Amino acid sequence: MDEVLTLLTQLKISDKDKDHENVIQKTIQLVCDLNEEDNDNKENIFKALMNHEGMKVILSHLTKTNINEDESLLTNVAQLLAELAKSESLREPLVSMGVVPHLLSHLSSQNIALATQACRALGNICFDNDPGRLAVDKEDGITIIMKVLSNHLNNTQEGAARLRVIVCGFLLNLTNNCDQLQERAVDTNVLCQLNDCISAHLEDNELTNMALLTIGSITESDAGKEAAVKSGLLDTFKQLLDQTGNNEQKDIIVDLLGSLMESETAKDIAADNGLYLSLVNIVNSETQSPEIIKMASDVLVSILVGDQSMEKLYMSGDGALLAQSVEWLSSDKDTLKTLGTLAIGNFARRDAYCQHLVEMGIVDKLISILKTNVTSESSFMLHHAVLSSLRNLAIPVANKPKLLEAGVLEICLSLIHTDVMAVIFKLLGVLRMLIEGQESAAIKLGQDRTFLDCLSEWCGVEAHAGVKGEATRVMASLVKNSRSTSVIQNLIRADGINHLVSMAMSEHLVMQNEAILALTIICTTALGEASVPLKEADLTETLIILLKDDKLPAEMMCNVFSLLQAISTSATPSVPPSCALLACTGLMPDVRRTLKDDILTSNIVDLVRSLGESHMDERVKDAARSTVLLLEQSMSCT
Repeated sequence: MDEVLTLLTQLKISDKDKDHENVIQKTIQLVCDLNEEDNDNKENIFKALMNHEGMKVILSHLTKTNINEDESLLTNVAQLLAELAKSESLREPLVSMGVVPHLLSHLSSQNIALATQACRALGNICFDNDPGRLAVDKEDGITIIMKVLSNHLNNTQEGAARLRVIVCGFLLNLTNNCDQLQERAVDTNVLCQLNDCISAHLEDNELTNMALLTIGSITESDAGKEAAVKSGLLDTFKQLLDQTGNNEQKDIIVDLLGSLMESETAKDIAADNGLYLSLVNIVNSETQSPEIIKMASDVLVSILVGDQSMEKLYMSGDGALLAQSVEWLSSDKDTLKTLGTLAIGNFARRDAYCQHLVEMGIVDKLISILKTNVTSESSFMLHHAVLSSLRNLAIPVANKPKLLEAGVLEICLSLIHTDVMAVIFKLLGVLRMLIEGQESAAIKLGQDRTFLDCLSEWCGVEAHAGVKGEATRVMASLVKNSRSTSVIQNLIRADGINHLVSMAMSEHLVMQNEAILALTIICTTALGEASVPLKEADLTETLIILLKDDKLPAEMMCNVFSLLQAISTSATPSVPPSCALLACTGLMPDVRRTLKDDILTSNIVDLVRSLGESHMDERVKDAARSTVLLLEQSMSCT
């Protein structure tokens, strides 16, 4: 500490600039040494230095307006401030001393060394320091700094290349995690200028890396992402990926792309300019890290998620990415198989494309993948991806028989014992698509007692809402598409009725409608077997809630009436002797009272009659009146 204070005291002894410069240079060295040391007394030394009278002398050179001020001296002053600002505790005091406006004024100096040191000082002051950033913003600092970059964009003088790097570093520190300055950078068109800078110096890795990090900071906001996409950066990124062997640089670019591909416009550009091929090269590289390959894979999938970009890359079935995706399916690496499968699944978003993909033999390749043993997390992810693709391929009516013939139903059934709920969710989606409109497939699936037991269990999985919802939809679909008494009886034995009644109260109208339709078919086809479980599932109470719901769509209300009509017109089911015996002994509720009796003795008839008189929709009124007549006839026959 004594050495530093002794040096600063010398500033008061002489008023010669040369003497001052010598003292400042020595002080710079001492501060640099302190910054590199792990010295417990460091902060005390810095505090004493900042409070010393000699510091005022040093800062006086910075604040002088004399145009003849020695630029070498000013450069040393700026460098000293840059070294001091490396200490977190000194940044705010430096801002309070008013150095920011004066440092900004020297950025325009034609002396590259001075501009560089002033820029360093400002960058260090702004590092993780909002008061510093706000002080720069108050002086319209971004506009000033971008003029520096523009003026030196093509400067080949010694030191100009380093200045460009320092400018980008200053911008990074200025905008990092600071919404206000990020917004200002976007408004000032900084991203376009950074793109120009990178494009002009593609071989300068240090500059490019710093500029890329700065772009990453500015594009944290949605406005920043949008501006980046419009700036031409995606074309520049492609150039960099194609020419650079710098893996660190590729990491930064691919990470940026992952963020930018949230934009549909970005996806379209990537499909048009061939950026996707640059990513394919990374994925296929034997020298890239698994991490960057995974990131590049994710970006490729993001590009394919876009509707227009997917169309462009499909190229009527002749797209390079489609061909590569098919090739990846046969890779010995799970990561590439997964990427290929996800790509195929995204291409399979048009019926015509799905049919073409099936004709290409994709289904056999996907089934082959599913037959592999699941031994790792990556394998589970792969199976999840394959099932997603198969679900999409199973949507077109023309594809369903082909997938069934290929053995998709059987391979799905072989996976039902997995504990991975995400895989079960996708598996159920495939099965639901497969049996839609396929009576024989629905009957076959509905006769697999092991599957039905699993299905009933999945219907009650509270920890995974997706599985629970999909399982109940499969159950309803089995009823609708099989219309088979034996399938319905199997579902009753598997305790499925309760789940269908619960499904009728779903918050999703589609699921409600599917449940009501399935219950209507059950009551029409097998009310005798279903009556008791329907009562136990409180179907009557469910119907009352639905009839009272004034927000229920007219079509749905009419379907509820159809269910009531099915119950009222079905024969009164006989009670199995065993149930009668149990009722007599008091071991179970009296099931002699049928479901129909339950409904007729509730206030359902009055509710339906009221809807027939007051509902706003004529279709509902007509259906309600017809239902009331049937219910009243049932009451008179009881």
